[in-house]
Amino acid sequence: MAVASAAPGSIFCKQLLFSLLVLILFCNACQKISLRVPSRLQAETLVGRVNLEECLKSASLILSSDPAFRILEDGSIYTTRDLILSSERKRFSIFLSDNQRQEQKEIEVVLSARDNKALKKRHAEDTALKRSKRRWAPIPCSLMENSLGPFPQHIQQIQSDAAQNYTIFYSLSGPGVDKEPFNLFFIEKDTGDIFCTRSVDRTSVGQVTAIDLDEPDTLHTRLKYKILQQIPDHPKHFSVHPDTGVITTTTPFLDREKCDTYQLIMEVRDMGGQPFGLFNTGTITISLADENDNAPYFTETSYVTEVEENRIDVEILRMKVHDHDLPNTPYSKAVYKILQGNENGNFKISTDPNTNEAVLCVVKPLNYEVNRQVVLQVGVLNEAQFSKAANSQTPTMCTTTVTVKVKDSDEGPECNPPVKVIQSRDGIPAGQQLLGYKALDPESRSGEGLRYQKFNDVDNWFEINEHTGDLRTLKILDRESKFVKNNQYNVSVVAMDAVGRSCTGTLVVHLEDSNDHPPQIEKEVTICQQDKNFAVLEPVDPDGPENGPPFQFLLENSARKLWTLQEKDGKTAILHQRQNLDYDYYHVPIQIKDRHGLAAKHELIVRVCDCTTPSECRMTAKRERDVKLSNVILGRWAILAMVLGSALLLCILFTCFCVTAKRTVKKCFPEDVAQQNLIVSNTEGPGEEVMEANIRLPMQTSNICDTSMSVGTLGGQGIKTQQSFEMVKGGGHQTLESIKGAGQGVTDTGRFTYTDWQSFTQPRLGEKVYLCGQDEEHKHSEDYVRSYNYEGKGSAAGSVGCCSDRQEEEGLEFLDHLEPKFRTLAKTCVKK
Repeated sequence: MAVASAAPGSIFCKQLLFSLLVLILFCNACQKISLRVPSRLQAETLVGRVNLEECLKSASLILSSDPAFRILEDGSIYTTRDLILSSERKRFSIFLSDNQRQEQKEIEVVLSARDNKALKKRHAEDTALKRSKRRWAPIPCSLMENSLGPFPQHIQQIQSDAAQNYTIFYSLSGPGVDKEPFNLFFIEKDTGDIFCTRSVDRTSVGQVTAIDLDEPDTLHTRLKYKILQQIPDHPKHFSVHPDTGVITTTTPFLDREKCDTYQLIMEVRDMGGQPFGLFNTGTITISLADENDNAPYFTETSYVTEVEENRIDVEILRMKVHDHDLPNTPYSKAVYKILQGNENGNFKISTDPNTNEAVLCVVKPLNYEVNRQVVLQVGVLNEAQFSKAANSQTPTMCTTTVTVKVKDSDEGPECNPPVKVIQSRDGIPAGQQLLGYKALDPESRSGEGLRYQKFNDVDNWFEINEHTGDLRTLKILDRESKFVKNNQYNVSVVAMDAVGRSCTGTLVVHLEDSNDHPPQIEKEVTICQQDKNFAVLEPVDPDGPENGPPFQFLLENSARKLWTLQEKDGKTAILHQRQNLDYDYYHVPIQIKDRHGLAAKHELIVRVCDCTTPSECRMTAKRERDVKLSNVILGRWAILAMVLGSALLLCILFTCFCVTAKRTVKKCFPEDVAQQNLIVSNTEGPGEEVMEANIRLPMQTSNICDTSMSVGTLGGQGIKTQQSFEMVKGGGHQTLESIKGAGQGVTDTGRFTYTDWQSFTQPRLGEKVYLCGQDEEHKHSEDYVRSYNYEGKGSAAGSVGCCSDRQEEEGLEFLDHLEPKFRTLAKTCVKK
C-alpha cells in the first residue's frame, strides 16, 4: 500500500518539475530578491513578502520552484515545513504566468541565514576616520487589512549596506509605534525585521451588535459574527470582525458609479461560533456616498464656430460635458476656464446652471482685418476638489480646442488709435492750422470719402476741416486755461462715411508751455502796526516751473521814500515801512519779473492800521472808494446826483401845472340837455311831476354838463375831451357821447362794475318773478312789444321793446324829429 501510494506522488512531482523547466526556458527574469532569515524556520512561517505586481501585473498562475515554500497572491512567502538553513545561501524562484497575454516572469529569491559569529569592531588606531554617506533604500511594503495573523506578523526586513562590516542597530518611531495608535508595530534592533502586533483596520463601515439573553460571561453568550452573503456578491468588498462585529472594507475598489448599494446577510452564533451553537441572521444595507472621483470630460475633442466681426455680447457656442458623479452636486457641477487664446479678453465662458453646459460668448469685438481666426483652449473642472486615488494617473482637468472663425462684414470707419496726441505751442494765435484726427475705412484702408465733425470742444478752440480732419484755431491756445488739465486739451472727433456709419476718436492737444504770463500778485495787503510793520508778497506765475520763479522785485522811484522791498527766497518778498506811517491807504507801484525777465507792473494798495479792531482793517469795496486818489469816482457820483435832482424837480413842476389846469376848467351847459333832469331855470314855481320809469339801467357817472380832460393810456398818448348826455324817454334810455381829442389814441368804452350790474339785475329779476307768479299764463316771462298811447305821430326813437333799451351810442338821428313840447323845452334851455 505504501509503495502504491508513493508511485502517484512521484509521477506528479516529475510532471511538476517538467513544467517548471518549461517555464524557466520561456520566461523573463525580474529583479532578484534577497532576504535574511533565521537559520531555523518552522512550518507556516512568514519568510517575507515580494511585490509581484512590479514584475507582472495580472498573474493567473503563481508557482514556486522549491516545494518547501508557498507563495500567496499578495506575494507573501510561507514555509510548508520545518527548515534548517546551512551557512550557504538558499535559492529558489517564483514563476508568474498570464494565460491571456501569454506572458511568463521569474523572480529569483535568495535566503541568507543569520550566523552568531563575533561582531567586528572598529578601532580608531587601526583605521583612519572617513566620513561617508550611508546608503539607505528601504523597500516600500504593504499590509493586508484585517489580517487574522498569526501575530506578531512579520511585515518587512530593512537592511543597511554598512551591516556587512559593522554592527548596526535599528529603531522605529512614528504613528503606530510611539504615537497613536501605540504599539501597533515594532522592529528588532539587531535584524531590522518589522512586525505587526494586531489586525489593522483600513476603513470601518459600521458595527453590528447582537443581544443574547443567556447568562453573561458564559459560553452561551460568547457570540461570533460572520458574513453569509454579499449582494452583489462579486467582488468581495466587506468583512466583519468575528468578536466585535465591526464591518470593514477589504478592497479599495468600491465604486458608487458601478454599484451604490450593497446588502450583507449576517449571521451571529453563540457558543463561540461552534456549529452546534444557536444562531440568527440579519440583513445589513450599505449605501455608498458620492465622492468627486470622476473628472468631467467634453463630449467632443474639438469645436468649430464662427462669429461676425464687431459683434459683442453674443453667444457663439455651447459645449456639453459628462460627469459620472452624482448630478446637481458640487461633485458634478462644472467650472469652465479659457486656458489659452483669450489674451485680449474678447471671450467669456460661463456655466449654464440648468444644463451644466459651457456657454462661450464674445464680450469684446473682433476685427476680421486683424485676426480672421482665433483658437481657444478650454478646460473644465468641478466645483469640489478632485479626489484622485493614490498612484492614479487620471487627469484632473479635461481640455478641448475651440476654433472661432471671424466673418467679414461691411463696417464703418475705424478710429485707430482711439486717442491721438499732438503737440502744440502755448499761445498760438487764431487761424493757425494743426494736424487733426485721421480715420480709415477698414475695407479700403484709406480715408477717402470720410467726413469729420467736432463732437466735443468745451471752449470752442478749434474748427475742423470736414474732408481732411485737420484743425484750425479759433482762439489763442492758452495752457493756463481752466479747461486745460495736465497741459492737455481734449477734442472729440466723429468720422462718418457716406452711409452714415461713424466712429469717435479723441484728439489730445498737448500744449508746450511758453512764457506768456507775467507774475501776478494780490492788489491789496494790510500792515498791522501792533503785530508787524511789514507785509509778505507772494506772487503767482500761471506759467510752468521753467517759466516761473525765481522772481525779481523792483520798487518804483516814487515809492522808495516810504517803502523798502526785500527779496526772501526768490518766491516771496517783504515790504517794509521806512518810517511809521499814518493809518491810511497807500498806493505802492511794484514791478515783478520772472526768471526769463517777463515783467508786469502792479499798483499795490497797502492799508496801514493799528488793528485794534480787526474788522476795521479789512479791505472792502466801500473803503476802497475812500482812497486819496479816487476823487474821480466821487465826482461822477456827484454829477449823477445832480442830474437826478434836476429831473425830479421838473417832474414836480409838471405835476403842479397839470393839477392847476384841471381846477380852472369852467363848467358849461351843453347845447342840447334833453335828459329830463333838473336844470337851472329862472322859474320859481314847481316843476312838472315826472313819473319814474320801472326799468333802471346803470349809467356812467356824468353830470348834466361836464367836460372832462384825461390823458389817454391805451394805444397812444394825447388829451381827449369827452361829453356825455343821457336821455330817458318813456322808459327808454339813450346815451350820447361826443369825444374831442388831440393826438393819437384809442378810447375804450366804460365797463360796468359787478356792483352796478347786480344793483340793476336784482330788482328787475325780482319784478319778473313776482309778475310771473300773478300771471297764470306766464306772459310776463316773455319779451314782447308794449303798446303805448298814440300821440298823433310815430315815435322817432323806435319801439320801446326789451331790445331797444341799449341802442347805438352814436345813433342821434331821433334828435331831428322831436315832438313839439320837446322843441319848446329845448328853446327855453338854450341861451339866446
